[in-house]
Amino acid sequence: MDTNSIIEIVKKGAAFLQPAIPGVVGALLTTLFLRKNTGAVEFEKIKAGKFEEAIDQLLESGKMTYFEFYKCRNFLHIARLADQYQEERKQSADGGDNPFDFDWFIRFFDAAGNISNEKMQELWAKVFAGEIQNSGAFSLRALDTLKNMNQKEAELFQRIAHLVLTEQNGLKFVLSMSGDLGKDINEQYGLSRNDFAILEECGIVNSLRSDSRITLKSKLCGIWNDNIIIIFKYKQTDGVLNSYKYSSYTLTQSACQLLSIVDTTPNDEYLLDIGVEHMKKYSGNLLITAHPITDSNFDSFSYDESTNLLRGKNIIDVPERK
Repeated sequence: MDTNSIIEIVKKGAAFLQPAIPGVVGALLTTLFLRKNTGAVEFEKIKAGKFEEAIDQLLESGKMTYFEFYKCRNFLHIARLADQYQEERKQSADGGDNPFDFDWFIRFFDAAGNISNEKMQELWAKVFAGEIQNSGAFSLRALDTLKNMNQKEAELFQRIAHLVLTEQNGLKFVLSMSGDLGKDINEQYGLSRNDFAILEECGIVNSLRSDSRITLKSKLCGIWNDNIIIIFKYKQTDGVLNSYKYSSYTLTQSACQLLSIVDTTPNDEYLLDIGVEHMKKYSGNLLITAHPITDSNFDSFSYDESTNLLRGKNIIDVPERK
């Protein structure tokens, strides 16, 4: 079998290489570095999963440059981390019936191969594992977003990941720095205008601040995280107030995809503090309550109507929701 035939087999899915993570690694190394007149020795090592030996041999034989060697070393380390994540989660790495998007993994290799920072390699490994588990989980634009982030910017992204909320239309957001309410709360949690400028440059938040509106006549009026929902309701019955507006930074689609590779455990106090500040500012018009979410799925959730988490949070006594 000549090298061209090998490459064609690999590009069709590398079915002979299992499980999926070693399979992808073998497919990429074979396609990228086994050229015409390359002996079968390197291929056999790759096929057997002896990737380190194979790239060492390619380097020694002059069939791989030192820059390619550097990228392979980084990529192999990321692949090993991805394998560990799969093992820790006790997830199958066979990719199920997901298609093998070879072009995506070529782009991944090209970007991830330049990453030597250990903290950043951990994030790339989670992308690798996530894409194999669920093909299409990360767009090429998401790869570019991560590629252009340094460690400090990634740490900033991690910080806001704990503060991300969801609004009625399903958009993910963080309160903006405009207006005294958002500014005060964000500063209380260590965020500045400069932080949001950096997040905008990184492609994490949209460049245009969003002025969101909650229509109080809808069935469910509020904002939430994975644990708590804050509900806004008329305090009067004459319908004078029919909507409530707030300013926010919405997350980009790439950022929403990348949330899966960072710790998104909600900071419930952030949401409750938002509720308290709303009570101070809008208590004359709105009834504001906060409730534990008891169950949720992709398109709906239920919450404990009998428990108001904002009771006792402020000198204002908030009536129980009826």
